[in-house]
Amino acid sequence: MSSAPPSSAPPAPPPSGAAARAFAVVGRYAQRLFDMTLNWPGGRWPVPTVTSLFVIAALLVAGVELLPKWLSDVTLTVRARTEVLELVLQPERTYVWWLPRGSYSLLTATDAKGCEQRSRFDVVCSSAEPTVITIKNGATVRFEIATLEGAPAPTFTLALTPRAASGDGSAASSFEVRNGADEPLLATPELVTFESQPVEHWRIPLIVERVQLGESLSDGVVASDALGGQARQPILTEGDVRMFARALWFDERYQIKEERFDPADVVQIPADPTEQGLLLGLLSLDAAAQREFDVTLHTDLAEVFVRRLRAEHRIGVSMWAVVSKLPMWLTFWVVWVSLIVVANYYSDRLGELRGHKNESKKT
Repeated sequence: MSSAPPSSAPPAPPPSGAAARAFAVVGRYAQRLFDMTLNWPGGRWPVPTVTSLFVIAALLVAGVELLPKWLSDVTLTVRARTEVLELVLQPERTYVWWLPRGSYSLLTATDAKGCEQRSRFDVVCSSAEPTVITIKNGATVRFEIATLEGAPAPTFTLALTPRAASGDGSAASSFEVRNGADEPLLATPELVTFESQPVEHWRIPLIVERVQLGESLSDGVVASDALGGQARQPILTEGDVRMFARALWFDERYQIKEERFDPADVVQIPADPTEQGLLLGLLSLDAAAQREFDVTLHTDLAEVFVRRLRAEHRIGVSMWAVVSKLPMWLTFWVVWVSLIVVANYYSDRLGELRGHKNESKKT
């Protein structure tokens, strides 16, 4: 009968008395911490405890934040007064805008009637009556207030930057101007600028894919009026964004957030530079009420981007803000808090009963 080979490693020495006491103390503290976390303020499973209910509530809030925003149909409305705005038009849409009396400045206008060739690349075509401009295949549009100091009514400029033809077959931009009798005045695929005469009331509808309200003061771009060479920079003077939602199966819309813009902010919609959206609204200018453009925009995008010198930020909304304003959600949390109170009471009662039971066993 063969004996087992002796072990090569010597057995570990038993822990010393000090180490054993330290391990026992750490174990007791760990057990107390576990009991305090799971069963505070007393009571044992399966009786619900205050801690467990708080943990479930935290998990519920985290789960709400993970819900997709399309479930709540979030939309936003931007209202602003601004001296300058830039729009990106949709290339698949044809735009027809009415413009007040003013003059057009073109690079070339060989077929235009009543135009003056001021220089090699400056042709000015004036109109003593309102005109209609048709924009096809998209463009970038810049509106800017150009009101002279002391003028009884505001004036503005409009710059149309054409969109070049793309490789996917999209055609380049084209612009055509007609008078009130629907007679063509000029047509060009090149850059067009327009300077209006003083206007009392003017407005156009907006259907665009990108908008920038205001101009960054850090860009160093300075516009000059006809005020004896005085330079100025157009800015966003005031505005706000309001966000609305229609939660899940409810038909009524309700407001969930409102935030104001600071003067000289630059507001960009959509917030992501690579994203395109659909923005609907109105652009107006009224001599009796204002000297800035009044812009109102509605969109189903969920956030806007605000550029401010070293303080850029996004304005958006969380699903918690959407859901927490529902009456049913308030009712749910009242019930949940009541359940925590009841669980606390029964946990204490259960602890007292177990204490009495242990005392009776000892006696």
